[in-house]
Amino acid sequence: MLEDILKLYVMAMAGDVRSPIPHLFGPAGCGKSSSVEMAANILNVNLHIINVSRISPLELEGVQMPDKNHKELNLLTATYWSKLKEGDIVLLDEFLRGFPEVYNGLLDIMTSRQVGGFQLPKVFFIAASNSTVAYDAALSDRLLHLPVADPRVNKAEHNNIARMLVDNIGLLPEMAASMEMTQLLTSQVHPMYQIMDSLKNGGATTGGVSKGVSPRNLIGQAKLRHIVTPELAELLNVNNTRAITASHFQFVVLPTGAKVNPAYLRKYQGLRGNPKLTPIQVYNLEANAQLIALENARAPQQKKVKEEDNDAELFGL
Repeated sequence: MLEDILKLYVMAMAGDVRSPIPHLFGPAGCGKSSSVEMAANILNVNLHIINVSRISPLELEGVQMPDKNHKELNLLTATYWSKLKEGDIVLLDEFLRGFPEVYNGLLDIMTSRQVGGFQLPKVFFIAASNSTVAYDAALSDRLLHLPVADPRVNKAEHNNIARMLVDNIGLLPEMAASMEMTQLLTSQVHPMYQIMDSLKNGGATTGGVSKGVSPRNLIGQAKLRHIVTPELAELLNVNNTRAITASHFQFVVLPTGAKVNPAYLRKYQGLRGNPKLTPIQVYNLEANAQLIALENARAPQQKKVKEEDNDAELFGL
């Protein structure tokens, strides 16, 4: 997907191509926005993200403001247009969730490169959505659908997602090829990509509520240490067992501060401040320490409550 974005940017900027608009399509949390961000970094240009679903038709161009004499209204161009510079990338996120009036206005803006009387510089527009369903044929004809890679049929993408989870959660590198990772992806992440089948159905959705859990959600669960996906819990458990056994304590991701392996308790403090740690390892080390401290602070109170319950039971209270 990144290679496609880079190529489209170069071609669109070279030929001032204004239609069709590249439209990234795929399930939520699969890396559409991050791919555009990576492209902007590689090209060393500014990235502007406009969430189309949040724009009112009345504020698409800007707002009408009275002049200093309060005799007439003038258009104050919206900052997401006035701040653009030549070569910038404009990501129209949640593109197909906006108002039809907003679509019509955006089509005019992207074609004319004008907002009211304000002339836009030459920029690269790219859209992203979780759907391919456009509200009318005119809009659909202006979009060039670019489906994200489907890990259900693309082994390379399956492996890319596995490595992304490992890198962003801070797991042992070997966990990317583990049985637990495969189980997590096939049972939770792959179902998210059923939405890709809508392209095969002429843009029609497959119906029902979206199934599965996105990589973004799984990473968030791990960082918040609030694990609700059983397969993710098992992945962390196996990872932690392997990391502690191999004395690779920097890869431990504790879901709780209770019942922590004594070997980790003896060693983790010595890792703090180590300049060789990666940012995610520093984060995990500090998060683990906070969980352990929280459990230590809570333990006496839990013991007191348990003793009071035992006394009440003893005296029939």
